[in-house]
Amino acid sequence: MALSTVTIAQTIEWAKKFSFSRNPAIGNNLEPALTSANMVMQTILGPPFTFWWNNEELAFTCSTTPATAAITNVVVAAGIATITCVNTFSQGALLIPSNVVTATWLNGQMLVVLTASGTQITAQVNQTTYATHADTGTLTSATTQDYTIPASTFSHIEHASVLDITKTPAKWVELKVQNELALDSIIARPTFVGPHVEDGNGNVTFRVMPAPSANFPVSVHVQLAAPQITGINSTWSPMPDFMQYIYSWGFLALIWAFADDPRFQIANQKFTAGLLARAEGLTEEERDIFLNNWNATTGMGPAKGQQGNQARGV
Repeated sequence: MALSTVTIAQTIEWAKKFSFSRNPAIGNNLEPALTSANMVMQTILGPPFTFWWNNEELAFTCSTTPATAAITNVVVAAGIATITCVNTFSQGALLIPSNVVTATWLNGQMLVVLTASGTQITAQVNQTTYATHADTGTLTSATTQDYTIPASTFSHIEHASVLDITKTPAKWVELKVQNELALDSIIARPTFVGPHVEDGNGNVTFRVMPAPSANFPVSVHVQLAAPQITGINSTWSPMPDFMQYIYSWGFLALIWAFADDPRFQIANQKFTAGLLARAEGLTEEERDIFLNNWNATTGMGPAKGQQGNQARGV
């Protein structure tokens, strides 16, 4: 399957033929064309829709041993501690310092990592200032529930599984996806997984629950976020060419809406019906939520939940 070769400029030219040659890419910001294209792209690639051509498999292995790092230096300015240590921690990680020899006030104080570079971490502390000191001690992760992996295009989890290595033979078990998971005192095979934090650099921390009792491998099947369209020479990728009839009608619907063109409803109905016809596995509730949200955004009337079913002939 080839990714789209159609550019935003080509779609603009197509839309102009139906719009009395009005140019929707006006001025240096090329509006309303760019925002319209991004809205259509983000709608198609966002929840509740999931497409087999827009996903990725992520994986990590649980550990029963908390990660540690050896402290070599501590300095505090304006309540923010910079602790030098070779580490694998990420933003949002919970750490507990111990056996700190010089900056003894750090011992036992829970730290939340603000930034992590691999050689230093920063965290807010109950200390206003502290001159730089070479030091020794240990930073220990407060939980074995969190695992950070590169996932710069992550949008949302579609489904996830854990390999139960305590069974003979080992077998895969589905994990329940839940976006809000707390720290847990129970130790067992994880039954839940969800995204916890993102560090701003494309690294996502996933949390499992309960805390793992063995080194369980976890596979997370995710949908990818829509890329930001920044110019009219960009293509509609990652959408494939066979989606052209959907995103073209969506783009034209928004352009007609901006122009107060009464034909907007025709294009809008073609867009929503085509998108719902392509969607697989949506519940009636998910269809209705999408239609209500999209129609509220575009100013349409109440959603017609049967559009997708009619388009698919069911």
